[in-house]
Amino acid sequence: MKGKRIIILTFLILTIFSLFVSVVYATDNSGSFLKGFANGLKNGLQISMQIRERKEIKWKEEQLAILEAEREERLEQWKIFTDFVQKPIASGQMTSELGNRFWDLNFLLLMDWQEHEQNIFGRIMSFDKDKVAEEKQYFKNVTTTISLTGRQVTPKTLDSLSGLLSNDRKVIADTFMESADSPSTSEIKYNPFQNKWEYAPPNSSLKFNTLEGKWEYALPDESVKFNPMESKWEFASPEENTKYNPYENKWSYESDESGLKYNPYENRWEYAKPGSTLKYNPFSNSWSYE
Repeated sequence: MKGKRIIILTFLILTIFSLFVSVVYATDNSGSFLKGFANGLKNGLQISMQIRERKEIKWKEEQLAILEAEREERLEQWKIFTDFVQKPIASGQMTSELGNRFWDLNFLLLMDWQEHEQNIFGRIMSFDKDKVAEEKQYFKNVTTTISLTGRQVTPKTLDSLSGLLSNDRKVIADTFMESADSPSTSEIKYNPFQNKWEYAPPNSSLKFNTLEGKWEYALPDESVKFNPMESKWEFASPEENTKYNPYENKWSYESDESGLKYNPYENRWEYAKPGSTLKYNPFSNSWSYE
């Protein structure tokens, strides 16, 4: 507010001065008061705008230099923090649950930080001081949370870090935890007809889908059913019905208990049963709920 008052006061002084000079000039030379008044007003506005632009440019340069310095300091602090956490994980002093949770946060927080850094850069360039202050407060909260002065990493520390995540990444973090706590019901099997490895239930076997012309793993009670929404045939059990996936804009045969879950590794939503977990397929380099 103080800076705005100074700019406004400067503008008024320059405008009055320009008007005075223009009026004197007009009276002495042409006697045209209105012409002098208009020229004086124009000159005053131009001078005021030039001063404001120079102040904005200087502020932007200062903020960008501060942003870069704070970024390097923050990354160094995060490195110290992660090194500190790795010791109890490696020695077994921290439970595997907390260790896995930390590595999940390590992955997700760095993604969030990158977005916040892009946001604050954009706010600086648009001279949005209020939003710049909000983004700086976010990073201040980060720095406070990972400060290790006289403290140890506890579940409360990880709760504080989780609170810094965006809503979308909180969903991903919850998905990670849910998958870690749930048993898996599928195993990886080789499909020689399609020349690929895929996850399938233990009691499934290869069946030929005559209408699609390919072999697929299917359960004993599954048969080929037409999916009218996707215009294709697929194996499904008698009780399964087509369900719509609004995130991917597609239909598939699913059981009643299946629900939509986010797959952060593949950046997609898919239907999965309550006991399913995210599992990695090293042969296809992909993740899926199994």
